Amino acid sequence: MGRKKVIMMNLVIIGGGAIGLLIAANLAKGANQNVTVITRTEEQAAALSESGIGVYSQGRVKIASSTAHRFDFNQADAVIITVKQYHLPEIASLIRKINLTCPLFFIQNGMSHLSFLSGLDHHHIFVGTIEHGVKKMKITDIQHNGVGSWKIAAYRGDLTKAAFLSKWDSAVFPIEFAEDYKSLLTVKLIKNLMINPFTTLYNVRNGELISNPFLLLNMHALYEELEMIFAEDIQGCSFEDIKDLCNKTADNQSSMLSDVLNGRKTEVEALTGYAMKQAELKNVKAPVLTLLHNSILAIQYKAGYQ
Repeated sequence: MGRKKVIMMNLVIIGGGAIGLLIAANLAKGANQNVTVITRTEEQAAALSESGIGVYSQGRVKIASSTAHRFDFNQADAVIITVKQYHLPEIASLIRKINLTCPLFFIQNGMSHLSFLSGLDHHHIFVGTIEHGVKKMKITDIQHNGVGSWKIAAYRGDLTKAAFLSKWDSAVFPIEFAEDYKSLLTVKLIKNLMINPFTTLYNVRNGELISNPFLLLNMHALYEELEMIFAEDIQGCSFEDIKDLCNKTADNQSSMLSDVLNGRKTEVEALTGYAMKQAELKNVKAPVLTLLHNSILAIQYKAGYQ
């Protein structure tokens, strides 16, 4: 009998940030797949191609890497887009060149990117949330600070087209599938709203939000506003869930705080900005949310991001 032909799957991750590298490192550990990370700079692509991805205390994982203009996306069997929400318009022309039957997976904070997805013609589009604690240490290396889940739901198309990812589901990289994409994203949005702006405004790690009684009072006030804004989905994210998340990620630095400390633009418009629009649509007064939104914008303004 002859040997069975091994079919290699070509998985492409667009985005060389912490989340993109975390996903790539875990997908590369399986058998019968090629993993390629598409980066913005030639420098990062060359470094990743040479040394792979380093995960602190776990070793290095070999992957391929390229910049977008050098890569043939016709090779891709699935594409995972991990760039920040405000970078999506910059790669819109690239995404539109990808085969319409190729599954696309979008992992962005907030919900503002849904309007972008509505303009795509691809048959199978998925959205997801990541609750891992991960920090990018240098252009090839990350530190995995806490295990969470990658949760996936179909925005458009057949959820079974994402089932192949269950092969990588493990205790250190759990993958879950959800039926309702709006509920999935809204619950994650609520968690981000409760943690990111406060940690950024007060320059604290997640755990201090619950250990400092005055910050906890502020969180209660914001949660009461979110209960009115997101009344349909708030039951999926109780205040105790928020406290538990802060406790589990006590030593973590939120992504928004990390952006500010590293001189990067934040995702404030995708988080507090989106929530404020929902509050306006539902005629909900949200003074705490408004204060947080304007405070983060003030920080960005001072840093030169307008």
